[in-house]
Amino acid sequence: MSNVQPRQTSRFVRTIRKFFVSGFVVFSFVAYALHEHFTAGDRASSATLPTPIALVTQALPTAAPFTRATEPPPPTAAAQPTAAPPPPTTEPPTATPAPIARGEYKDGEYSGPVADAYYGLVQVKAVIQAGKIADVQFLQYPNDRRTSIRINNIAMPYLITEALQAQSAEVDIISGATLTSEAFAQSLQSALATAKG
Repeated sequence: MSNVQPRQTSRFVRTIRKFFVSGFVVFSFVAYALHEHFTAGDRASSATLPTPIALVTQALPTAAPFTRATEPPPPTAAAQPTAAPPPPTTEPPTATPAPIARGEYKDGEYSGPVADAYYGLVQVKAVIQAGKIADVQFLQYPNDRRTSIRINNIAMPYLITEALQAQSAEVDIISGATLTSEAFAQSLQSALATAKG
């Protein structure tokens, strides 16, 4: 019987504690909400009221802003008298020599040697007209594999265009067709060396 009494008492004490803790939390929340409500209103009203400094500055008469006397700008170069330009000379124009064509080749068709491109052989022919490279033709190129055909169908027109623009065998190496590009340059270089000789 004596054991039942302390258990009920401790349960009652715990319930009372929970009630007070819950009440404290609710009271704190309500107090915080009221505080925020009233201080926010005070902040809004104080923002609309002028400060003492603002009242004083409004009461003072406004004066024109102080301006500093400026000196006139110094005369510019255009204002100063200038000497008249010398009269143009009437010397007869001298004939300028025509630019010497660089890398002149003998007209004709020149085949380069066969160059090994690892997956096949490359050989080109240079067609020279009026001392310039007029065309470059592939005589041989790797074409026994599908991949080689696909790569060379893209690379060959590009290499020909590069050679015609550069008027030499100095062409950019095409990524993915490095071996074909190098073999092309090698064969074309030999053909052009024959055309110069």
